[in-house]
Amino acid sequence: MKKSIFYTGIAAVALVMGSCGSNATEASGADSVAQADSTAITYTVDAASSTLGWFGTHSVGTGDHHGTINIKEGSLSVANGNITAGSFVIDMATIKCTDSLPAEYLTKLHGHLAAEDFFNTAKFPTAKFEITQCEVKADGDNTHFISGNLTLRDSTKNISFPAKVTVADGVTATAKVVINRLDWGINYDKANMSLAEAAQKKLQNGVVSKDITLNISLTAKK
Repeated sequence: MKKSIFYTGIAAVALVMGSCGSNATEASGADSVAQADSTAITYTVDAASSTLGWFGTHSVGTGDHHGTINIKEGSLSVANGNITAGSFVIDMATIKCTDSLPAEYLTKLHGHLAAEDFFNTAKFPTAKFEITQCEVKADGDNTHFISGNLTLRDSTKNISFPAKVTVADGVTATAKVVINRLDWGINYDKANMSLAEAAQKKLQNGVVSKDITLNISLTAKK
């Protein structure tokens, strides 16, 4: 009985810590995707020179992880020197951690990220971002403010963030955006475990932060 009460108490602490505030950009319902007009020039995203980095932390305990996911394909439409529409597809099957860790640990981590209770890459092999609005808005190094629909797993949410966009012979766009994984239903805690078991697992591994930082760097060419 005492053991049960003890684990229930641990569970409560873990759940409270897991529900702490998020620094993520606000996610709302999907919006209408921007359409390029007849005057726009279409640039094809160069997947080989485009990157998507990710960063996640533990909100309790120590440790964090860095990694990458490959950009599969995409396009950006430009009119009058500004992006008017565009999208890119993310190859979720390529998600990996780039930390200097033992191979055995990395294998387990990659398996966890691809598993059904996280990104479920077998069922949802790709993710997608589709621009709904792009406006010129200088803010420090950033030149634009972009809104778009981000689809992860089977959920689509609209997010907005500042970006640095350069249009010359081609188009480059870089941005840092923080998302709350729970907004897309990405919650490994939904595994079929009792409250006490879930709490023990959290305390062993550290409570994983809800926030995931994405560092986007796109290069597009004619």
